[in-house]
Amino acid sequence: MVAAHLQPPSYTAQAGRPAFVSRDEAGNFLVGVGRVKIASEDIIFINSVVLDISLIAHSPEGEEVLRRGDAIGKPILIKKAAPPTEPPNAWILPDDLAAATGNGDGCGSTIVYNPAEWPRKGARESPSSDAILLTMLRQANLNASGKSDPSSPDWGDK
Repeated sequence: MVAAHLQPPSYTAQAGRPAFVSRDEAGNFLVGVGRVKIASEDIIFINSVVLDISLIAHSPEGEEVLRRGDAIGKPILIKKAAPPTEPPNAWILPDDLAAATGNGDGCGSTIVYNPAEWPRKGARESPSSDAILLTMLRQANLNASGKSDPSSPDWGDK
């Protein structure tokens, strides 16, 4: 089969299925249906993000978060912090704060994290890179549905 004839699946990632990765005209890497874009030329970073998404898809909670995000349909851009932060950190930015909060119309999000920085070196309690990305994807779903509440104590966790 020639790569030009491959069609992306209707989902981002699912347990038991290989991750489908393609490129758009701007050079971003698209995961699955293309809702999740990875903006980088660093192939190690790209592979690590795709691996984290695949790991997330293989947990019941992660599969539900991905399925919910696909149903909402708002885009997610994933990139590394430039310059890198010290200590390592991860964060998410809604594309439109008003749309992301207060029962707004919802919007896409940009996730900034680097899987190579997780778990943090020397910190036994530090979460894994897929756990960090899962937290960011939960928050992206809240942004996408207009239900983000930065004043909530579990903001991004639930």
